[in-house]
Amino acid sequence: MAGTKYPVILTSHMQEAIEGGAWIEVECVEAPEKGGNTHRGGWTVFVCSNDGQGGVHRSVYVTNRDLKPRVFKTAAGLMSFCLELDAKVFSCPLREGERGTWEFETTRYPTSG
Repeated sequence: MAGTKYPVILTSHMQEAIEGGAWIEVECVEAPEKGGNTHRGGWTVFVCSNDGQGGVHRSVYVTNRDLKPRVFKTAAGLMSFCLELDAKVFSCPLREGERGTWEFETTRYPTSG
């Protein structure tokens, strides 16, 4: 698929993945800058889950319309999405390339050994 090197996940499958043990990784793709009373930047969301072999399966969250990665443009919009998903903690990376993690009551990380 053009524009992404990851498998994709749609909104309609997000809750099922979370209930199955997934967690969210948020990657900063554009460092935020203050503009008026908000901070504008760019954040991409990945749904991560145990692949059953001790590794991680990572899917990029895409819009239903065009299957392009959804980039959140404001910290407030990202927080709103986090609240909709009922994450335990809101984590918002502030530098390009950094990642934050959202966990849920159902999150199950891979275990080694």
